[in-house]
Amino acid sequence: MISNRHVEENFSKTLPQQTLSLCPECLKVLPATIYEEDNKVWMRKFCEQHGECIELISTDVEFFLKLDKYNWPFMGGVDFPLTMSNDNCPNDCGICSRHKSTPVFINIDLTNRCNLRCPICFANAAVTGKVYELNIDEIRELVNLPFKVSEIGPSCMQFSGGEPTIHPDFIEAIKLAKQAGYAQIQVASNGLKFAKDPAFAQAASEAGLNIVYLQFDGLDDNIYIKTRGRPLMEIKDRAVENIYKAGMNVCLVPTLVKGINDHQIGKIFQYAIDHIDAIVGISWQPVAFTGRIDFEQRLKMRFTLSDLARELDHQTSGQIQMHRDWYPLSFVLPFSKLIEAITGEKQVQISCHNHCGAGTYVVVDRRTKEYRALPEFVDVEGLMKKMDKLADVLKNKRWFKQFTLARAMNDLDKYFYQDKALPGLTASKLMEFMASFVDFRQRFPDNAARLADIQSSPYRWLLLVSMHFQDVYNYELPRVQRCVIHYAAADGKMYPFCTYNCGPCFRERVEAMHSRKSLTEKMNIPNRQINFGMEKTKILK
Repeated sequence: MISNRHVEENFSKTLPQQTLSLCPECLKVLPATIYEEDNKVWMRKFCEQHGECIELISTDVEFFLKLDKYNWPFMGGVDFPLTMSNDNCPNDCGICSRHKSTPVFINIDLTNRCNLRCPICFANAAVTGKVYELNIDEIRELVNLPFKVSEIGPSCMQFSGGEPTIHPDFIEAIKLAKQAGYAQIQVASNGLKFAKDPAFAQAASEAGLNIVYLQFDGLDDNIYIKTRGRPLMEIKDRAVENIYKAGMNVCLVPTLVKGINDHQIGKIFQYAIDHIDAIVGISWQPVAFTGRIDFEQRLKMRFTLSDLARELDHQTSGQIQMHRDWYPLSFVLPFSKLIEAITGEKQVQISCHNHCGAGTYVVVDRRTKEYRALPEFVDVEGLMKKMDKLADVLKNKRWFKQFTLARAMNDLDKYFYQDKALPGLTASKLMEFMASFVDFRQRFPDNAARLADIQSSPYRWLLLVSMHFQDVYNYELPRVQRCVIHYAAADGKMYPFCTYNCGPCFRERVEAMHSRKSLTEKMNIPNRQINFGMEKTKILK
């Protein structure tokens, strides 16, 4: 047993920085330097066999360094690693004893079959030529596997693919995840089945599905023709409507490609505001590349976290500000620490690397659709510092366990700017929102309770989050070691997202080993490869 350990990484908060990466050709581990040039952030690495590789990391130095500003210590590691490390990261994955973060979010690919043929997808049977599909016994084993790795069970399960809704046991898979004890169950979907069959949406909701991660690349059918091979906007609208009517929420998931749909960022955001009762968040996914692609082509299409923040700032006329509103996902770690100190119960901690992603919250008036970004009216940096200090003070005071979060944060008004908040929104209402994370399971035992809460509140909280998943060009091993998003795979192991889908790409090995039939045996679909004019290049979804 490897017990949870205190992790504190004092990496540089200035540039240049030293890290470890991969050669994009031979995948050898290489030292790499992250440095500033022309107000942009770049990575440089050199392979003796394949030469120098330079990659764009961020188009704004200030934005990049803000993400590095807060690096809270955390209790990390896995209690029961599934593989042992031979000092060969990232090839020892499974997950190994050197992993630093506790898994929070679990993916299970139910099938690689799909009812679309997306030009930008890497994970479908039409690309691989083989059908990978779990049977019900394998699903039962995998939904329980993450609880065997850590004493702190992950909070979220997402079924993915392919298109997971076409799996013949999809509804049963949801029931198994519900029985396993996940607080939130999601599916990553193109929305076709939800749009076409309201009864299917209702059945999924009753089985325990909470959120549909809806593929959503824009509001223009010309974009869908390029990215997904057909017009889809009408289907997306119907899917959102049917999902909400069934009592579930939607998280929009745009894959962002420079020159393809980056001009639609503001419109996607406004769509979420206009449908705020149904939509709980937007998970922006800047493009990552698989296959070989030269530097000029990458530079033309690369879309970084800073590009997203800049475009959203511009396309919302400064209402969501680039340098004010975005923070690394691990910024909220002190909140988890405080809840653990108050309740005496171990909490999942979002302890991913600062370079992995960024996010913010937006509060929306359900009636007027007026909105504010949380950092506009809350001193979030001061609040997190207060929580971090308070958690350290209280963790050994057992008498404090009878206190509530409200009593602990009795000076919340000090961090709340009433004159900048939405009309009627008070510090006490912010406290109610924060408290909902503490007693989430009790407050929302089913989708009916969630729907009733939405309809009774004048405000909705919209999560904006962006995970910049890696490819071999911008790969960082320290990010892999702190990954909190894992795949539970058919070989009985668990893999960080960025080793499963790139780098050593364990997905290819797992699917090759566990694929049961060729594509032509299972489905009469041509194995064609479509792209944006990039030879032998696919784009990570």
